[in-house]
Amino acid sequence: MSQSISLNSKNLNNSLNNTSDSGVYLGSSRIYSPTPSSVACRALPENLPVDEDGVIKVAPDATENRINRYQRQSASRSLLPDKRVFKCLRHKLAKNVKVLKSTEHAKCHYGDLLVCGSVWDCPVCAAKISERRRLELTRAVEQHKSFGGAVYLITFTYPHGREDNLKDLLDKQSKAMIWFYQHRTYKELAKRYQKQGRVRALEVNHGEQNGWHPHIHELWFLDLHLQDFETLKLEIFNLWTKACQRYGLGLPSWDHGVDVRGGGDAAGYIAKFGTEDKKPTVKTWGIEDEMTKANAKNGRNGSRSPFQLLDDYIDGDKQAGALFIEYSKAFHRKKQLTWSRGLKAVFDLEAMTDEEIANHKEDKAVLLAEIEPEEWKAITRTSTPKHDNRVLLLIIAENGGADAMRLFIQDLVNRYKSAN
Repeated sequence: MSQSISLNSKNLNNSLNNTSDSGVYLGSSRIYSPTPSSVACRALPENLPVDEDGVIKVAPDATENRINRYQRQSASRSLLPDKRVFKCLRHKLAKNVKVLKSTEHAKCHYGDLLVCGSVWDCPVCAAKISERRRLELTRAVEQHKSFGGAVYLITFTYPHGREDNLKDLLDKQSKAMIWFYQHRTYKELAKRYQKQGRVRALEVNHGEQNGWHPHIHELWFLDLHLQDFETLKLEIFNLWTKACQRYGLGLPSWDHGVDVRGGGDAAGYIAKFGTEDKKPTVKTWGIEDEMTKANAKNGRNGSRSPFQLLDDYIDGDKQAGALFIEYSKAFHRKKQLTWSRGLKAVFDLEAMTDEEIANHKEDKAVLLAEIEPEEWKAITRTSTPKHDNRVLLLIIAENGGADAMRLFIQDLVNRYKSAN
């Protein structure tokens, strides 16, 4: 039996319409509206303070975040020996491995190494890919607003339990969303609200009590400016409830099944796409981040994001490792972001695959050194997830130059030879 709710039957919270620039809390994270842009840009922003992995630096502890990415990648490869992440930034594409230094940012990175381009499995690639996607979202939102439109954040979720299988939940969720968008009620709603398109992002975290918690975030691009979010929520909720029941997802609650936000909340959600989590922290997180960095962000209310599962696995939690494997299998071949047909073209966004983004070099770099095969073998084989020599070498090269890097490599070679 389907559930419908009328506006007269609920005392709805008007706080959803809060668009204050002073910042609001979304779960456990404080989110802010981004600085308004006077004109919509026609190209992705240039000269941004990015680190060596192509991620915007927004915190003084960028080095710690970078080390954490490599630690997590090492943990992921140990769990996924049959996936591309196993060889990412380890497998050589030429005889020697290059160490390159950015002439603009003075940061080092590797050349002639395989890059996996997996946004789900690889924390290093995910950071760079998600940053690019965040910039695309920011550009689209700014342009749409400059044309007089408005952007709203819609979140869909449903009941879940500790025994639920993640892949089964995602399969049912996908079928429910297809039915939702094919229904005549939605098509009428979209026409009435002057909807021009949407961008969808998948997110999941895991909690001890209720297991996997997959949900969907969407940015709706409307030509209509809303004063009453509750009416739109009611219409979406009634149709979403029918979709969930039809495909065995249970009965969503009014409080959590559908959330509609706009104004400052929607903009802040995008800005959140531009930061990444670490262990543990609270950072400014906005709508683009919610959309594009879901797998990296801190879980709420005691739950863990997929990459936080890797942190716990490194610390000896084997169950966390098993959960990450389940997550990787469930999200295999799924897209991080899905744009409705024709929407990217409206904003003149270049179509780039995740792998193309991961392999893209943003700035000019000079060759600092080349690492011989036996040296690279020593660097990788003496590494552990907690002590990854690859990232330590880059940091030493940046701060001490080629001579300090050579001393570090020679020490690793000596240690490797003595152990073998």
